[in-house]
Amino acid sequence: MASAPKDWFFKEYRDIFEKTGEVVLTYIMRCGTDGKSSTVPLDEYLRNLPQESTANFNIRIMKKMKPLDSKELHEKRDKHLKKLFNSTELEQLEDDPSCDNCDISLLCKIIRNACEKVSDDDKQWSTESTEMEYFVWKIKCRRNNIIHKKIPKIHNEEDFNKEIDTLTKLLMKTLEATKTRYERDEDEFASKKGEVLEAISDTRKEIQQRTANIELPHFKEEAKNELQNHLNLAKYLDPLHFLSGHENNIVDVQTLFSKTDMVKEDNNHIEYLEILKVIKVKTTLSHPGVKHPQILLIEGDAGSGKTTLITFLVSEWLKDECDRRMEGLDHYDLLLRVVCREENISTLDELLKQVLPRFYIKYGSYLVPLLKTCKVMFLVDGLDEMNDVSDKLVKNILSEGKECGNFTFVCTSRPDRVLDFKRKIPGNYQIFEVRLVGISQEERTHLVVKHYEWLTENVSDDTDHPKNSDKCISHLKDVMKKIGWMELFRLPLNLLFLAVVFHYKPTSITDNLTQSQLYSLIHVWCTQKLLSRLHRTLPESKCIQKKVDTVLKVVYEVALKGLLENRIYLTGNDEDLLSSCCTSQGLPRNEVMPAFYSMRRKVVYMVPKEEYFFPHKGFQDFFAAQHIIEQLDANKEGDIRCILQNNMPGHETRFEPHRNMLCHLLWLVNQGSLANKAMVLQEIIDLIKESGINYSSEWLSVLADMVPHHATLQRIAFHIKDRFDNKNSPNYKEVIKITDSTVHAAVSLLPLIPPCTVMITLERSSDVNLRDAIARHKLVHLWHDFVHPTTGATSNSLLHQLKPMNNLENFKGNLDAEHLALLPKCLKELSLVIAGNDHSRNLLPTLSEVRQSFTKLSILRIHVPVKRVTPEAITHPLPDVPKVHLILSGVGELEVKVACSIAETLCPRKKDRYLVIRFPGASLTKDGWLQLAENLAKAGIRVRKGMRMPSSTVTLDEALQIDKSTKNLLKAKESRRAPENMLWL
Repeated sequence: MASAPKDWFFKEYRDIFEKTGEVVLTYIMRCGTDGKSSTVPLDEYLRNLPQESTANFNIRIMKKMKPLDSKELHEKRDKHLKKLFNSTELEQLEDDPSCDNCDISLLCKIIRNACEKVSDDDKQWSTESTEMEYFVWKIKCRRNNIIHKKIPKIHNEEDFNKEIDTLTKLLMKTLEATKTRYERDEDEFASKKGEVLEAISDTRKEIQQRTANIELPHFKEEAKNELQNHLNLAKYLDPLHFLSGHENNIVDVQTLFSKTDMVKEDNNHIEYLEILKVIKVKTTLSHPGVKHPQILLIEGDAGSGKTTLITFLVSEWLKDECDRRMEGLDHYDLLLRVVCREENISTLDELLKQVLPRFYIKYGSYLVPLLKTCKVMFLVDGLDEMNDVSDKLVKNILSEGKECGNFTFVCTSRPDRVLDFKRKIPGNYQIFEVRLVGISQEERTHLVVKHYEWLTENVSDDTDHPKNSDKCISHLKDVMKKIGWMELFRLPLNLLFLAVVFHYKPTSITDNLTQSQLYSLIHVWCTQKLLSRLHRTLPESKCIQKKVDTVLKVVYEVALKGLLENRIYLTGNDEDLLSSCCTSQGLPRNEVMPAFYSMRRKVVYMVPKEEYFFPHKGFQDFFAAQHIIEQLDANKEGDIRCILQNNMPGHETRFEPHRNMLCHLLWLVNQGSLANKAMVLQEIIDLIKESGINYSSEWLSVLADMVPHHATLQRIAFHIKDRFDNKNSPNYKEVIKITDSTVHAAVSLLPLIPPCTVMITLERSSDVNLRDAIARHKLVHLWHDFVHPTTGATSNSLLHQLKPMNNLENFKGNLDAEHLALLPKCLKELSLVIAGNDHSRNLLPTLSEVRQSFTKLSILRIHVPVKRVTPEAITHPLPDVPKVHLILSGVGELEVKVACSIAETLCPRKKDRYLVIRFPGASLTKDGWLQLAENLAKAGIRVRKGMRMPSSTVTLDEALQIDKSTKNLLKAKESRRAPENMLWL
């Protein structure tokens, strides 16, 4: 530290006193010398005072002298001037005619001698009164004491603030007395008062900034160390706290974190380790030389891993810079975290007091200014989970940071709350957005196995089946081969749930598992765990199951109320309701509450308090749907809407945020046996429609979670037909997209809707027959088993199903030579995989033969897994097509020569070049990539656009070096990195 805090306070007080004291005394001097021009020096003004002047300078001379001629009077005045002012003061007054730069001591002398209507009686100056002279004397005396450090004694910020208040009152009284003495008008007085107050504020800011600049190097390092100590526990997750009802099942986020798919605003994918670079790049391009605070909004569905990503960011920042994987973190000096669902403080000042307590005491009012000189990242987790207090906190931090270009906010939220938040952001913030998609199919098995291994090693279990054996893990991997492709496992939370269910009851996992069913299994398991504990603690109690069911009804009711009020935490009334129910049922509250809620402890007015909240929005949705089921009157049309509206009196019910809950409700009703089931299902579909269904393909996702009832299908078909009948609708010509997750739903729904355009993208083989489903529709796009083919020709049967496909424009798949003839002649894009050596020997010659029949073909893509195909099996070059893409997957250091040999043999003879070569799954070093480019060049290969390399294994600097090399060697326009999934396009 440069100086002790108490010295800071004293210096700041001294500077404020001198600056504001000079402002007030200069004003008095101006009022008392109203006839003096600012260009006339004071000594000249005094020499030329009229003899009737009331200035003490004049009165003293006139009292001692008889009437004098003007020459003698001038000499006397000149002599008196030299007596009053020393040579230095006279020289200053000569150089500064306006007296703007006079200090307090000189101004006091000027006021006493040169101003009109001022007493020359020492007693009137020094005796306490409301007169102007006394206040001027007091200012002078206090200034002298400050110079000699006699007063004030300031030991802390509280003393400092008291002294500033005392000074402000003294200055205001001085101005008031001046106004009265010289009869100045109210407007002038108000203006001068404002000037003084502003001077106090400006001086404080100036001193704070100066001090901040001095202390900044010390502050950055010390604050970083303290924040890292404070955040050390924030790198841990407790994934099962809300499932097991017990604490301390924590795990380092690095243990469970997995590669996450993310997309930017332009829908292009971005590596999760590079999301901070979105901010950096866009700022540089859009606002060169201008620094604005930035906000990176990360939106994602409930369960998509937003909190885990924030925890991962914290964990990365806690590492040494050389060990960090997250790019861009090195740019930030400090990192602060706000967990919206848990905060109980409402200002940045309070946050700093909480996370930097030692610095809060040490730096006092300097802490925020010091912070603003640092590059700070604020991690704001869960904008959609804000309580009233955290809402105020986020607004306050945004307000404090609106002029601070060093501040960056990384905020997470569900999509339905993003727009509301953006409306509250001050106008000068730059906003960037990315979307958290979830876990790619390639990563899901790896992640669920990591969860399972952690569960078996760290979480107690009361079942007797074997755990964590190689056999169990092998079985889990087999399960993932069957169901891991499902859309619900895009969400990492569902993968955790799957690991839990497999850990405790693997037989309950079926090949047609749905998200709602998964939630139901977890809920049943939580309840069973609670029952087991209650049977141990209440061995004499009867009907425990019935009592728990009674409490669950209240849990469901509280969930719906909170959901509709847009909060996940429990209010006091909620807790009272649950406590009362537990008491009436004779169940211990401390056992029941942790079974369904997370809890945190906080201190309010020195009193410890427990606060409960739903551990996850997905559970709140599921519980809320359960409450609606219990409240339904199956004979009453519109019952669900009434239930929702009755729980939000005085508010218009918006269904956009509640689609997930409505989908759970649809599944529960579909599974149940309600009277008038068809009527209830139709109402749910209508409400889901109101939740913001924008594309017909979204209905397929809704249906993917169940075997749909005929009433559900008919109502969805009605809504789709209504959209298609509206010729002015922008969706009139929309395309319906079928994926692995929605193929069963498509078989049920497509025969019921009007003819439309269809695109099919299937990454796995399926026994579903789509012939009847698309018979009435126009199939333009068919992708199947292109990325990870297990054997050759898996797309043959699908092609037989769907022929003749007279409108097909784009085919991507795994065919044998014979089935190339089934492809329509109108094809514009053809993408084929070579799955092995035998496949290659048959496919390539036939492809060259049939090429001429595809008269509209403009793009040819060929995928070769280099570990499964040898160069000797490549017997023919590719036929001549305007644009040829080569995809060489799985290239490692050992496969460089093989890849180059395959590329050389396949290269079309006429043009001797590819449009682009992509390398998904490559694991080359920078030298490996450079060697690859050199070998391709030696083979005479040219690549018009360039090479595409995985972002996950190639750094930006390495990519720039490789690009420079390929421009020279391969005559490529640009070689660059790309996310893994983009390498397959």
